[in-house]
Amino acid sequence: MWSLSNARLFEKCQRQWFYKTHVANANATKNVCQREAYILSTLNSVDSWRGKIVDLVISNRIIRDLEFRRSLNADDIFRYAKSVFDKQREFALLNRVREPGMSKTSAGENFAALYAIEYGSGVTNEEFARAWSDVEQALEAFLGMRELINKLRRAERLVAQRPLKFSVLDVQCRAVPDLIAFFKNDPPLIVDWKVHTFGTKDYRRQLAIYALALTMCEPHSDFPSSLSQYCPTDLQLLEVQLLTNRPREYKLVDSDIEDAESYIAESSTEIKLSLGECIEMLTPSDFPVTEFLGTCDKCPFRTPCWKEPVCQELKQMTLL
Repeated sequence: MWSLSNARLFEKCQRQWFYKTHVANANATKNVCQREAYILSTLNSVDSWRGKIVDLVISNRIIRDLEFRRSLNADDIFRYAKSVFDKQREFALLNRVREPGMSKTSAGENFAALYAIEYGSGVTNEEFARAWSDVEQALEAFLGMRELINKLRRAERLVAQRPLKFSVLDVQCRAVPDLIAFFKNDPPLIVDWKVHTFGTKDYRRQLAIYALALTMCEPHSDFPSSLSQYCPTDLQLLEVQLLTNRPREYKLVDSDIEDAESYIAESSTEIKLSLGECIEMLTPSDFPVTEFLGTCDKCPFRTPCWKEPVCQELKQMTLL
């Protein structure tokens, strides 16, 4: 099934994409390669990890309080965030992802796996302190966006991190917007929050894909029937850069939707052609490695990939 994140990964490194999408298997118990690939697929950089904590706190605590019309108690929210941060830090430092039978489901909110722990470089106390400072800054920024919070309070339904399945030109797709807000008389609002240090990248295409997903998906049972009256260009779209405290509104036009559909079609075709007709016969070595040396430095599948002879030269260049 096509997704934007997997499409971007395919563009960056086809072999890393194959490890993640066709080798890694969370349910593997007897296949050592599949189990190992799953463990490696859970690894995150410290920056990515702290962003996931922000996502979790906003989705599981702040949005839930807003939906149930509860007041937002900043002290309680930060205590919850610090509790999650500390438990995940301990989980990651102990490398508990490698415990037999461990999974994201069984660990729940405690789950965290860090690239630096797995690959031996470790994470310093200063790096953890900076990560927590970023979490605090991001949450403070969100809680300070009174206009956005008041708008969300007026919504009839708030839906966080809900997978949406849809089709574009017979391509089966999946998207997971950070937040969807449904209103009685206004078009739905899709909010995508980012925890990036600089926040200079434009996410128009990503939000256009989310708009396509919401208007073309098979509606969940708790989605309002009024959703069918909207097209992608009707939707309200908001990107929120939490570390720069800068929201960006997007208003789509027809060309944005055409661009999103073309991207999905072209990307899925390229992926399909790379797989051929005998997927079960393929191995990671059938896929080219990245052309960008920096990609290998943070690739979670570095260990199994570098065992391939074709990667030895790239490995030596990376280690220089």
